[in-house]
Amino acid sequence: AEPTAASAPPITEKSVPDHCLIRGAMNERTGIDGQPYALQFELRLPVDWNEKFYYQGGSGVDGILFEAFGTYGGGGNVRNALLDGYAVVTTDSGHQAVKDKPNGRFLFGADPQARLEYGNMQIPQVTAAAKSLIDRFYGQAPKFSYFYGSSNGGRQAMIAAQQYPDLFNGILASAPGFRLAQASIQALYQAQISAKVAPKGPDGQPDLKNTLTADEKAVVVTKILDACDMLDGAKDGMVSRISACHPDPAEWACKAGETAGCLPEAKADYVKKLFAGAHTSDGRQIYAPWPFDPGMAEQTSNSYFWLFAGEASHIYTTPPTITPDIAGYGLSADVDREFAKLSASEAPFTVAGTAFTNGESPDLDKFRANGGKLMIYNGTADFAFSIYDVEAYYKKVEARYGTDEARDFVRVFFVPGMAHTRGGAYGTDQFDAFGALSQWVEKGVAPTRMIATARADAGVKWPGRTRPICLYPAEAVYDGHGD
Repeated sequence: AEPTAASAPPITEKSVPDHCLIRGAMNERTGIDGQPYALQFELRLPVDWNEKFYYQGGSGVDGILFEAFGTYGGGGNVRNALLDGYAVVTTDSGHQAVKDKPNGRFLFGADPQARLEYGNMQIPQVTAAAKSLIDRFYGQAPKFSYFYGSSNGGRQAMIAAQQYPDLFNGILASAPGFRLAQASIQALYQAQISAKVAPKGPDGQPDLKNTLTADEKAVVVTKILDACDMLDGAKDGMVSRISACHPDPAEWACKAGETAGCLPEAKADYVKKLFAGAHTSDGRQIYAPWPFDPGMAEQTSNSYFWLFAGEASHIYTTPPTITPDIAGYGLSADVDREFAKLSASEAPFTVAGTAFTNGESPDLDKFRANGGKLMIYNGTADFAFSIYDVEAYYKKVEARYGTDEARDFVRVFFVPGMAHTRGGAYGTDQFDAFGALSQWVEKGVAPTRMIATARADAGVKWPGRTRPICLYPAEAVYDGHGD
């Protein structure tokens, strides 16, 4: 523990107030793979405390002890939770990336306990440590406790609500990978269909990052906007009524004599398969389809293939495939076989990947009974995790509790044009989701809409534009009056 002085102005999302910085570890051991392990955490306790606790979820496959600043969701943040008086904790989820070894960030998948701590076991242990230290430092427990996480951290947020319902009053899940196991297998499928049409790189392997040329991506954007831009009543370069946007990419194929404004037939077929999502050979959906947002044209670059393939091979499947050749694994894997391995277990891996990784249960009985509030948001141009997966989950919650009752403690927002957790050249990604959650938890003001602003840093052509982000299933439609 060490006293830490406030940072100098100007204030940014990385600024800190006067605070006590604590780093600790538990469960120190040597894994079955011979590597050292420990569940490490960082806790920052501000001198001017607001009597609240903020657990900041992880990212990627963790393995990094993130600075406990208390990042807020969305883009364009100019403050953080620590600055605003929250006691903030982060964790590496029980492992560190192995240095000087190929794909060292995934190698913890060879150790059963490391898998479990990464998956769902770190949350209660780190929370207990943090709250104990908070009580010792301030002489009292926090009045309100929050969990915020995006991506993998969003997965952890969903797990917190479902499996540890007593720990947090409010939970904010951004772009949650709550079925990350299945999403990782879909990434293998996407890479394999991409490889069939991608150009070859200098090494003779498919150049998955350039599956579509810049001109072909522009065609995808144009076709989506032509079909769906006006569905919300405004030709504004955004698709706000994503629920009504269902074009057929097969119709984007060039006809005889056409060379511009269309896709080669093989590329059109690839795009159609891409948006439809992966299926097993007997027709079962592996993860989810993707929405037709213009920002999804960048999905064709397979940005998350290497990350997801590393996760699928080393962490979520049993037995794992420990290999330095992640790309080779992903491009040659039998998708049906790897999908089946998500639910398999065998010694020493006695818990299946979906069981320790995923947070997909609609059973929120205890969280609801405790008065907890869960808020989920996801961008429609997110090509790591699909809004349709969130929608399917929320419909299960509605089926369990009823439409009105579900909305009493779970609320979902889809952000048109926003990419993975933030950004997106066809959207508005700056909004105060955590502020909306805290108002709901502490004052009973349930959020029905948030105003989002477009940022130049996100690559938009119209910085400063604002749009309402509506409570699902509502969508913003222009009424024909005013700006």
